[in-house]
Formats: sequence, C-alpha cells, structure tokens
Amino acid sequence: MRQLLLLLWGLILFVGCGKLPINGDLDGQWQIQEIRYTDGRVETPERAYYCVQLHTITLRQVGNYPGETGNMVYEGDQLRIDMPLSDVSDLRVFGLDDTKETFAITELSSSRLVLTSDYARLTLRKF
Repeated sequence: MRQLLLLLWGLILFVGCGKLPINGDLDGQWQIQEIRYTDGRVETPERAYYCVQLHTITLRQVGNYPGETGNMVYEGDQLRIDMPLSDVSDLRVFGLDDTKETFAITELSSSRLVLTSDYARLTLRKF
C-alpha cells in the first residue's frame, strides 16, 4: 500500500510540473517560408524559425545560436512581440522592423501561419 501511495504521489508531481500549451495552434516551432515586404520585395530566409511557448518567443536562424528571445502576447487575431534585448538589425531577417511589433494573424492552423504587419507579410509552416 505504501509503495502504491508513493507511486501515485510521484505521478502527481510529474504531471503537475509540466507546462501545457496555452496558445493553441500557435505554440510550437514555425519555419519562415516567405517574407513579402510592403515595398514589393520578397525574401525566403534560410532556416529561420519562430519558436512560441507560453508567453515567450525565440527567433532562431540555424548557425546563429542562441537566437533572439523576447515576450509575446497572443490575443484574438493579434500577436504582439517585444524583443527588449535585441538590436533591430538582428530582427530584420525574421520580418520585424522594430523591437516591438504587432502582427495581425490572417491565418492560423495546426500547420500554417500567416502574419501581417505594416512592414511585411510572413508565411510560416509548422516544423
């Protein structure tokens, strides 16, 4: 009986410590497929990713470890990103024009994400 109680207690602690996704389909790792700027330019960054978990966003490009980390707020059809420790020049490859950016989420599914700002339209796929 004691062993069973210890096992149940351990199971409760293990399950209780995990962080469940709070952002639905938005949580996870997204690969940027295309950035279409408002001036007509189009870029396809090599292996650039948005990683979303809880209230944190990490922007990574393979070869640039550890990437840029900031805060994000996902409400309704908007994604607000704040990268207070980043330099704007490091964020442009990810389709951001400032350390604070607000995107309209024009499409979100379990496999595809389209973000639109005054600066660019980003198309991403779940990776």
